[in-house]
Amino acid sequence: MLVRCSLRALLALVVAAVLTACDSSSPSEPPVTAKPPDSIAIVVNQGTFGQDNASLTRIDFRTGAVDADWFAAANGGQKLGATANDIALKGDTAFITVTTSKTIEAINIRTGKSVGRIQLSGQSEPWRMTIVSPTLGIVTTTNGDGIALFNPSTIVLLATLSTGPATEGVAVSGNYAFVANSGYGDLGKNKPHAGTIAVVNLSTRQVERYLPAGPNVREVVLSSDGKKLYAFYQHLYSQPDSLQGIIEYDAQTFQELRRWRGRYGGSLQFADGSLYVLDYDPATYSAKNILKFDVSQSTVTPTPIPLPSGVTANGFAINPIGGGFLLFDARDYQSNGRVLLLTKSGQLLREYPCGVAPVRAVIF
Repeated sequence: MLVRCSLRALLALVVAAVLTACDSSSPSEPPVTAKPPDSIAIVVNQGTFGQDNASLTRIDFRTGAVDADWFAAANGGQKLGATANDIALKGDTAFITVTTSKTIEAINIRTGKSVGRIQLSGQSEPWRMTIVSPTLGIVTTTNGDGIALFNPSTIVLLATLSTGPATEGVAVSGNYAFVANSGYGDLGKNKPHAGTIAVVNLSTRQVERYLPAGPNVREVVLSSDGKKLYAFYQHLYSQPDSLQGIIEYDAQTFQELRRWRGRYGGSLQFADGSLYVLDYDPATYSAKNILKFDVSQSTVTPTPIPLPSGVTANGFAINPIGGGFLLFDARDYQSNGRVLLLTKSGQLLREYPCGVAPVRAVIF
């Protein structure tokens, strides 16, 4: 299950009991040369919730070499921060959201060295992120109830916008950003616009409308052509027997087209004309399958791709180079996890050690 589910489980227990600017093209940093089929992965390890042990792991699939705590090794022992959650690329620079530390870290993907950092303030905590252009990146701010805009080239914060309670997923098509207002499920379900998707006009920097979604809407992704928007909503923890859902919208007219209900677990992704998501086991907050939806069909029955046994699935990444998947095994969310390299049918090819609670990756 995704890290948000582990965080929400912890939050549920608690509730129950109660810019700095820097030029990323520094002349000291060599240009990136890795191209397919070099097959490098940078894995984001969330770390133990609330503790200062988030990390990055670098995997070279050609040689099998693993730098388990790559960021610290490349930066003189400097820590990445507390609770890392996402990564996105712009050229030779990777941007990592470090939620509890309220930072967006920028690194050179060839060396691992930090080339800049954006510090958010107040209640804003960076969560999910997308790079729109060389001059615009967007990150959701979760407790900040909105999004932050930044310039990926200069690594400077541009603005913050309010969009709705507990923002999580974000995706951009054309001039519009789609922002998931989760409301943190039960914690904010009665707040205005909880369970909706805010449609933000990037020219005016205003919310134009809200799309009805479902309780605890957490993730949004676009089809490859940007014409369809897909959203994943989870359920309320006060209603553990309720089903999760996936919604298909027309990203240009904003109309809902289809909706599927089932035991889904998040990590929603789109590739090669199909939608992928983890299934969901409410007893373990984990998954036994990746579900594949061929959305080109008028009637869609998800195809299960079995996962190896004994895995605490915290998410996965689709391998754009060799096909198949990287599966993130968080184990107990306290000790170091592992990354499993799987075929398209879910067969285990190899496993790699990593840090605590691996959650996202970029592959190039």
